[in-house]
Amino acid sequence: MNIPNTFSASGDALHAAASAATGLDDFGPSHDYQPGLTRLLDALDRDGPRLAPGGREFVFGTLVGVLVARLTLQRSLRDLPEEAARTIVRPLVITGVPRTGTTALHKLLSVDPQFQGLERWLTAFPVPRPPRASWPSNPMYQATVAGIEAFLARAPEMRAAHDMVADDVDECLEVLKQGFCSNTYGSTFRVPGYDAWWAGQDEGASYRRYANALSVIGAGDARPWLLKNPGHIHTLDHLLAVFPDACIVQTHRDPVQALPSLCSVLAMARRLSEGDNVVPAEIGAREIANWEKAVTRAMALREQAPPRQFLDVRHRDFHRDPMGVVRRIYRHFGYELSPQVEKAMQARIHANPEGRHGAHFYTSEHFGLEPGAIRERFAAYIERYNLA
Repeated sequence: MNIPNTFSASGDALHAAASAATGLDDFGPSHDYQPGLTRLLDALDRDGPRLAPGGREFVFGTLVGVLVARLTLQRSLRDLPEEAARTIVRPLVITGVPRTGTTALHKLLSVDPQFQGLERWLTAFPVPRPPRASWPSNPMYQATVAGIEAFLARAPEMRAAHDMVADDVDECLEVLKQGFCSNTYGSTFRVPGYDAWWAGQDEGASYRRYANALSVIGAGDARPWLLKNPGHIHTLDHLLAVFPDACIVQTHRDPVQALPSLCSVLAMARRLSEGDNVVPAEIGAREIANWEKAVTRAMALREQAPPRQFLDVRHRDFHRDPMGVVRRIYRHFGYELSPQVEKAMQARIHANPEGRHGAHFYTSEHFGLEPGAIRERFAAYIERYNLA
């Protein structure tokens, strides 16, 4: 792969590589994503990661993958018959600060076949969901499996912290990042210049594209959506603009426990491009500021939202009695929990697939995080949701 010496000069090469991989050339409206991509590429040069051997190739390949997803979705939007698209009604959305149990709850609820979810491979290649039996022979599914295996081969510790599976449900951010206006870039790469730009942006266009992607993927499927993305607490206004009747479960955990765990996962991801050049304290400083802002925004917005539209779940309650939490969610939003589904969920809990790859070890001190300082900055949030 011929990669330019600077990221700022890589725009044409990135687009060419994505087109070569797909045979497509329609990336959609340039104003929806080019400003963010340009800012990101500039930041990767000006103040970006201290790249390790192979790091430039990893970053380039990551960005090509996002453009491939844009191309695929654009073709799907063009080809989808108007009558096949469905209005998305009352999606069940899980959000909250990362490492508060969002993934475990999401995957437990996904056992219920009354919901449809956003499978990982369909976030990389947004097409109408084909019959599941055909997935193993689908080239796009195969490419996703290969990509995940290559990623985890380079970062095997990620399996214990946040495993990824091509045919399992995954996060909305994998679609939202197509707009190149997303928290994911500042968390994955050292790009403070991009972060400063992103903090002042309106993510409405990304959410409208995300809603369109769900209409494509779920074309012909009348089941309600089950979705999950921690970053939605940054942008609840945009989420509710595209899904005004969303049923939102917000998870909570003492930030003294959640934030160091998040920083550990992000450090693993950053090592793929930076190797031993990762500075843990930089990650800690960014994430505490980022999620303090997010919970403050979410609390303010929720003051204006109908209380029944939200349900709060504490991590400790879910850990102690996961099925009790599930029943509370179903009662609150009016879903039916069948005996067969409850039995299947109990079996998943007993099997503990989230812990099958071992324990995840980290310390707050490694990331320059002092528990007292965290509690002080999140005092209003901790008090609001009784997290002490």
